[in-house]
Amino acid sequence: MVENGTLIEKIEKHPRIWCTVAAIITLICIAGGVFLFAVRPCFKASDIEKAPYFGHVKGEITEHFADEDFEIRNSFCRYIPTGNDYFYRICTEDGAWIIVRGDKNEDLSVGKKIEGRVRKFSDDEMKYLADTYAQNDVCYVDLTWKRLAVWQIISGLLMALAIFLGASMIKGKITSESKIRQAAEIVFCALPFPFAAIWIYLLCHL
Repeated sequence: MVENGTLIEKIEKHPRIWCTVAAIITLICIAGGVFLFAVRPCFKASDIEKAPYFGHVKGEITEHFADEDFEIRNSFCRYIPTGNDYFYRICTEDGAWIIVRGDKNEDLSVGKKIEGRVRKFSDDEMKYLADTYAQNDVCYVDLTWKRLAVWQIISGLLMALAIFLGASMIKGKITSESKIRQAAEIVFCALPFPFAAIWIYLLCHL
C-alpha cells in the first residue's frame, strides 16, 4: 500500500514556496480590507460617476422611491447560490436620485445619514436592469461595504493562522509526539474550507 502522506508532510517538502504564497495571500486579504476602511475619498451623490475605485458617497436621504427597488440573485459558477443583492432608489439632499445596495429591508427613512462605496454595475447587470426594469444606471452606492471589508480581513486572519500552525509543525514546535499535533493538523487542513467559502461569497458581492 502506498502512503500519500498528510497535507503538512507534503508542504514540508517545499516549505518556502508554501510560506511565500500563503503570506502573499494573507497580505492581500488583510491589506485589502484595511484599505477599504482607511481610504475613503468622499464625493457628492450628484458626482457619483466621477468617483474613483475607492470613492465613497455621504449623504442624507430625502426620499425613497420604493417602486423602483429590485433585487439580483447571485451565484458562483451559476450553481452555488450566494444570496441576493438588494437595491433601492433614493434621493439625497443635493437632489440626486441614486441606487444604493443594502441589506434586505434596509432602513431608508427620510433624514437618515448614509455612507457607501461607489460601485459600478457589470455589463450583464446593466443589460438585466435595462431589460427587466428599464433602468440605465451605471453606478450605485454600496452600503454593505463595511461587512465585505470585515470578511476580507477575517479571511486574511484565517490564512495567518494556517501559516502559524504550518510553521509550528514544520519547525518542530508542534512535534508529531505532541498531544495537540492531531488537533493542529485537523485545524490546519480545515482552514482552507472557510477561507474558500468566504471568497466564494466575496467574489459574488465585491
